[in-house]
Amino acid sequence: SRVLVLSASATSSSILKNLVLPGIGRFTISDPSITTPADAGNNFFLDGPSSIGKSRAKEVVPLLRELNDSVSGIADTRSTEDILDNDAGFITDHSLVIAHNLAPALLERLSTLLWSDPTYPPLIVVRSAGFLAEFFIQFRTHESRLLPLNPESYTEN
Repeated sequence: SRVLVLSASATSSSILKNLVLPGIGRFTISDPSITTPADAGNNFFLDGPSSIGKSRAKEVVPLLRELNDSVSGIADTRSTEDILDNDAGFITDHSLVIAHNLAPALLERLSTLLWSDPTYPPLIVVRSAGFLAEFFIQFRTHESRLLPLNPESYTEN
């Protein structure tokens, strides 16, 4: 799988940790933010004070990759707005998109893009503030033909 995470916050880093440990394949963190002292104090996937002033995405990726050698990860320092304006195919090339605390206008654009084609990836939206959080999942349902429970009733066509 190819997971795109929009934000390198403590919350999104923890979400990724739970996907990297079992081996998701590949992840990309997109975040233009620079690490602040507050980030360094609450994100286990930053290297403490030495990460302050550096790209948050570039600092988080190496420590997440250390959790599982079979998982590859990259940092993208472009803003979500820039990607939506100039490289929407980058987003739709992933198999899952996770957005954390995205601004409402950008979230609406992202959601509209991903809903516009049934082959585009599902979207997981996470909003959090301290110990309070909520999440939403946007995906299309897949209908399948029901097969009889009795294997003897299967026929070869």
